[in-house]
Amino acid sequence: MRMQMRFLGIAGAVLLFAASAVPAEEWSRRYVESLPDSAFAVVETTRDGKKVRHLPHHNNLGEVDVYHLKRALVRVRDVKWVAPENAFKGKSHLERHYKVFKQSRAQARGLEAPVNINKASVGELRQLPHIGEKRAQSIVEYRKANNDFKSVGELRRVPGIGPKIFKDIEDIVDVD
Repeated sequence: MRMQMRFLGIAGAVLLFAASAVPAEEWSRRYVESLPDSAFAVVETTRDGKKVRHLPHHNNLGEVDVYHLKRALVRVRDVKWVAPENAFKGKSHLERHYKVFKQSRAQARGLEAPVNINKASVGELRQLPHIGEKRAQSIVEYRKANNDFKSVGELRRVPGIGPKIFKDIEDIVDVD
């Protein structure tokens, strides 16, 4: 029984991330206010006892919503923190979720893990969707000319990698 529950938990997580990859709608203020504290990366308390909740990324069912997770990752630096050290805590929390999501996306495409674009060979890069010999070589050349990629977003600067291709590979590549 315990093994079945564990399998269902893993399968549920994979399904959650696969389903969450679909673009989501903006959440209304009312919806966000209805979410439990656990839906947020950090919950702080001001000196006067007011609760301040930052960076919602779980829906009302407790599932990670990838669209809002990505938005929260971008917004970490814009939050007005009660305690500045919570910026690191919030970012770390969100990054852990995103790492799990990327791992599940890579495995769903038959990869062991996200492809590290700073270390991958031309052959490894060719495992990515839309990346043939020429684009893989362009990625390697860009990497050499620019002393590695600083972020996944930098892939958009590589000749031949437009918005559609970038969107299809951004969640299955890494720079670590």
